[in-house]
Amino acid sequence: MKWVVITKIFFLSILLGILLNACIKKYDAPPIYSGTNLKANSSIKSLYDSHIIGNNEKFVDNEIITGIVTANDANDNFYKTIVLQDSTAAISIRMDGFGLSANYPVGMRLMVKLNGMWMGEYGGMLQLGGGVDRSDPLFTELVPVPAALFSKHFLSAGMDILPTPLEVSYNQLQDSLHSRLVKLNNIEFAVNDTAKSFGDAINKLTTSHSLKYCGGGTVYLRTSGFASFASAKTPRGSGSITGIYSEFGSQRQLMIRDTSDVEFTQSRCVYNGPSVLFYEDFEQYAANQLLAISQWTNIAESGKQFYQIQSFQNNRVASITALGTNETAVVSWLILPALQLNNSTGEQLSFLTRDAFDNGAGLQILLSNNYDGKGEPWKAKWSSLNATIAKGAIGGISSVFTKSGNINLSNYAGLVHIAFKYTGSDSGPLASRKNTNYWVDDVKITAQ
Repeated sequence: MKWVVITKIFFLSILLGILLNACIKKYDAPPIYSGTNLKANSSIKSLYDSHIIGNNEKFVDNEIITGIVTANDANDNFYKTIVLQDSTAAISIRMDGFGLSANYPVGMRLMVKLNGMWMGEYGGMLQLGGGVDRSDPLFTELVPVPAALFSKHFLSAGMDILPTPLEVSYNQLQDSLHSRLVKLNNIEFAVNDTAKSFGDAINKLTTSHSLKYCGGGTVYLRTSGFASFASAKTPRGSGSITGIYSEFGSQRQLMIRDTSDVEFTQSRCVYNGPSVLFYEDFEQYAANQLLAISQWTNIAESGKQFYQIQSFQNNRVASITALGTNETAVVSWLILPALQLNNSTGEQLSFLTRDAFDNGAGLQILLSNNYDGKGEPWKAKWSSLNATIAKGAIGGISSVFTKSGNINLSNYAGLVHIAFKYTGSDSGPLASRKNTNYWVDDVKITAQ
């Protein structure tokens, strides 16, 4: 009887294990390709070559690409995404599943049957996906490949050798390297970005930190607040960093897979080039909020419209518009902290702007040396600075940021304030309204 009891318990344990296992959601590993008839007949570069910027395109032919997986969701910095690279280029693939790294590990050679899939852009970066969300006709978005279709589109050809990261200088970073695994040497975090958390693990927000090349040039490290290493601190030294390269607007960006991609074992760089007196990219502030930054002035001269922190495609900006105010006159000022010009030479101001639904509202860049930083700026004396401002996006949002150019400040001395002044209106006949939306980003002042 003892044997019977043990046997029953044994089989009950097996049955319980089967039932529990059946309750756990799993994604099947990709089928193993072992045939001789299925071969790649296209390359990743050919996808870029055939893509029309701004379009979402469906694959209807039996195109097949193959490449090596260089990044996945192993540490949750790449959300529902793997990155595939061949000898010609690289591209990210959006996949609607969690734990992708278990079935699509880094180093796997993957064959992708494109028929039925889509390609489109996100922030200027080409991606592959399973369809298109057209719920907002102004902002169509590629959606991930459904988990039920993984086995249809993705076939494993076994493990391969991980591609060696391409070592590139700042000047070599270009569009053809989008989504490529690259290695940047002689680089360090900006002083105010050292000993900071890689990501915002508390609020689960993506964080951007400035990486400075020792020879000049800035790349931004983007880290998800969901990354397993989000709370780890950025190192103080310099060295090399490996990651997936991307661009957003004019901003060059990198995403690492984990902190082992950061090898800062050397002392900090010694700079001989221009020093940065002031810089703000608004990335550390919550979106959809009133812009309230220490020592900045955000004030309305006419109307009740103030500059806001907004986010578009994960990029935070200072935003202003008269749209929806129904006010006859909207005059809004955004003024930088006071800047002392007596201790430096060769000062220059630069920034980026982007316009949307442009119908004639104005954005001026002004400088004052008698504004006290506290009162009403319209009572002070201001000089106009010659800057290039975005314009012409009449029916929607401009596709890229406009560079202001390097604005010479060396003719000014003492304590000065720089302001962005918006002038618009939102009343009367539609044809007479001037409620253009402007975005301002990457405000920087340098000196020799």
